[in-house]
Amino acid sequence: MIPYPENNNLSTGRGPAGDMDGLDRRLFVLLRRQGHWPAVELPLRIFSICGNWGLFWVGIATIIWLSGGTNGRGLLTALPVFTWLTLILNYAIKTLFGRNRPVPADPQLRPLVRVPSSKSLPSSHAAMSFAAAGVLTFFYPPFFPVFYLLALLMSWSRVYVGVHYPSDVLAGTVVGLAAGGVAALILSLVY
Repeated sequence: MIPYPENNNLSTGRGPAGDMDGLDRRLFVLLRRQGHWPAVELPLRIFSICGNWGLFWVGIATIIWLSGGTNGRGLLTALPVFTWLTLILNYAIKTLFGRNRPVPADPQLRPLVRVPSSKSLPSSHAAMSFAAAGVLTFFYPPFFPVFYLLALLMSWSRVYVGVHYPSDVLAGTVVGLAAGGVAALILSLVY
């Protein structure tokens, strides 16, 4: 396991990694204290929970298939496979880094959803979302802005609900973009 600073206060630690960790923690606190509007809190909590195990994305693929979308069956087969392979890869990376989730003592920053027992870096929601957006874009290229906007919203929701640092989401985005690119390459050989 790669050693990772685990104090949950806002000190910056020593050296560049400690400074970056401190910046990440301060940004987390800033994002959690600003912009929490009651009107969007419940919808974002529900949206974030729907992202568990990539089920939001599988739901989109199912709706496309049921509505008779072109390549719906291929999408319904490929999307879960690549989304869940991305989840497995992401869990391996989480184990490597071993970063704990933010669990601040400040009651104003309490998480809005159940805190997963898995490690924090990288965000699985972000990784699966961007991988799924890549698969969806392969099958339906004109809708890529919608798919990636939903992936971005799903990823940001994890910081909003208090279970990820911003850098967790950024790292998950990189994993997901890479996985989505590999998925598109493989799918181009099949379709």
